[in-house]
Amino acid sequence: MAGIEVIDPRYRPLLERTHEVLGADARVRSVALGGSVGAGTADRWSDLDFAIATDPEQHDDFLRDWPDWLGRITPTVFARTPIAPFIINAVTQDGLTVDFVVWSGEVPEFRPPAGLALGLSTSRFDNIGDALDYAVAEQLRGLAGPFISLLQRGEHLKHLSGVPHVLGLLTTVFLAETGHPAPSKRWNPSYTDEQLRAVATLPPVRATAEDLKTFGLGVARLIVERGRPLFPRYDLVWPAALAKVAAIRLEENLGINTSGWLG
Repeated sequence: MAGIEVIDPRYRPLLERTHEVLGADARVRSVALGGSVGAGTADRWSDLDFAIATDPEQHDDFLRDWPDWLGRITPTVFARTPIAPFIINAVTQDGLTVDFVVWSGEVPEFRPPAGLALGLSTSRFDNIGDALDYAVAEQLRGLAGPFISLLQRGEHLKHLSGVPHVLGLLTTVFLAETGHPAPSKRWNPSYTDEQLRAVATLPPVRATAEDLKTFGLGVARLIVERGRPLFPRYDLVWPAALAKVAAIRLEENLGINTSGWLG
């Protein structure tokens, strides 16, 4: 377990000042540490997260007043509520990042949402088999459609913005290989050294046609070659017809022969 003692020592006066200011505020019921420091999983790169519970009758007043009470805690160079009105993100003049989450009445117990989130999909999957089925089909759909059209149109910046999505598909295949639960804040423990090396060998990607083509095909090949053997394990049917269409489309439109791994 690791808490406040392992992070940047400049956070300790900030912690003490937060308790001093908010502890004297009649609208505040409690102030607790959240995030990795509160959970005891912090490291030297962690920051501070505070969970604040207010008197419900004074909750709205306390939220409206956040610039004042935050200013009394510390000078900042950034302080906004971009995520939600009750979440204040701040950066101090010393470059320390700190977040305040303000709840009415009491701080609710955190329960992670059920199911697996995957790439840009708005759905959550009940089990890794369903997620694997989607990941492979989505990769093949991408090869047959937007991968080609974005390259042909020269929409390289838009194409580049989809990289996190396809990496989400690949990491789903990795989890299906190992049976590990989906990662939370720290990803490396959820993946094997071999899987991390496989990602490290992918070609670099920039907003150029050649880079996007080689990187995209590299990720797709990993997904297909590692995903295909897993389908029997999860009682899934390999989408052979979709794979065939993707291979034909790549050959006809980009002159890419994928018979060695996709056909």
